[in-house]
Amino acid sequence: MSESAGTTIDQRHPWRRLHPATPLLRGGIFVLAVIGFVLVQFRDLWIGLFVGQVVGEEVREDPATHWILTHGPLAVAILVAALLLVVGFGWLAWRMHDYRVTDELIEEREGVIWRRHRRGRLDRLQGVDVVRPFIPRLFGAARLEISMAGSDGSIKLSYVASTHADELRAEILAAASESRAASDPSRDRSRDRSPSEPEGSRRDDPAPARGTRVGDAIAARAGELLAPELTEPVAPESLVEMHPGRLVGATALRFGPVLVIVLAATIALGILRPLSLLAFIPVLIAFWTVAVREIVRSLRYSIAATPDGIRVGFGLLSTRNETLPPGRIHAVELVQPLLWRPFGWWRVRINRASSSGPGAAGQANTTLLPVGTIEEVLRVVGLVLPGWTEPAAFTTSSERGRWIRWFSWRRNGFAFDERTVVIRRGQLWRTLTLVPLARVQSVGIQDGPLTRAMGLARVDVHTVAGVVNAHVGALDAGDAVGMWALTQRRTLEAMA
Repeated sequence: MSESAGTTIDQRHPWRRLHPATPLLRGGIFVLAVIGFVLVQFRDLWIGLFVGQVVGEEVREDPATHWILTHGPLAVAILVAALLLVVGFGWLAWRMHDYRVTDELIEEREGVIWRRHRRGRLDRLQGVDVVRPFIPRLFGAARLEISMAGSDGSIKLSYVASTHADELRAEILAAASESRAASDPSRDRSRDRSPSEPEGSRRDDPAPARGTRVGDAIAARAGELLAPELTEPVAPESLVEMHPGRLVGATALRFGPVLVIVLAATIALGILRPLSLLAFIPVLIAFWTVAVREIVRSLRYSIAATPDGIRVGFGLLSTRNETLPPGRIHAVELVQPLLWRPFGWWRVRINRASSSGPGAAGQANTTLLPVGTIEEVLRVVGLVLPGWTEPAAFTTSSERGRWIRWFSWRRNGFAFDERTVVIRRGQLWRTLTLVPLARVQSVGIQDGPLTRAMGLARVDVHTVAGVVNAHVGALDAGDAVGMWALTQRRTLEAMA
């Protein structure tokens, strides 16, 4: 009986293989690098063999080249055997690497010599991202990054068919919300897979048909490269249109002042030591690389609400589409640098339940809106907190706090609404932090020797680790204690 049940489960949730080009995309670059190294190292030998030039004594003095010339057939046989071994191992690794999505788990198996079997519980799902690096996009492939709760809770499927990636993402999100949807009698079952769907047709990622013409394949790849994102037939309309001029100007205003200060310091030092001006060249290259990368990543930015959550997409050459399920955003921060104030621009950053720290994919994890007007910011914040408006009255620092917050004591404060605690800081560099009360993990109060003598204190509202730090200092001790107690009480009410 149990054996029959297991067979039924396997038929309902078959194992699927990755894109056929996966071995080339994962290890082919290394093989190409090795081939290039061999070609460069023995360039004189190849010229002599294929062009017909006589190999001089200098070339014969090289031991490796001399051995190849002496044992020509054996060297060719070794080269062909090594190439077949690499290709065969890559094919076998692809055959042994598969995945499946069940009602409760997403599973991945891989490895030829050392096997690995990973399982992720769908009830701990934090988000599903579709990443399309430039080279895999040329092959019609994409990477699926499935984030689970925990420090090492990510499963990466590299690579699946690009046209199948969004369908697979929707399937994972639907399976993750199945338990919640099952309790709703009005649940829409149209998204469920039909029982009559042939299982065998979905075992492997779809590969190009044999009869497909080269021109059609090239046209399909070009269409994928030019499309903002590959989603369902009716893609949701983005709430924000990213203007290239605004993006370039905002990036220049962010990095420009620091670059000018570094340049001025370098020139001042160069008057005494002219050679020190050369030290500015690596700094200039670094700033240029960071600024251009940020502009290129944000040129095709889009954000929209979908039934599965908030869909965020960006990228020009390498694209990334993230889906943030409801309730996975733990803090929102609106940032306005000084030079952005005349234009009314703001930046929106978030803390997510999964990994949200900066890094190689820092923008993917933390930035909800690179730059936008206040109207666009409110539309984006409305996706996370529907109907949210800034409170009219804030509890701010008293005049005693002026000694610590010289410019910002009138804007330094906090407020509450029904669902969030709002913290406002800064006069030159303005920030507005929103923490949903149901996502508050703890709240703390601090007062050091100096602030205790001044009757001041600081309150920290703790959420998941990330770029957003919800804290406010230089408050009157009584106001700080009141905020601490009120945050605790309202958090318990919101969680209940």
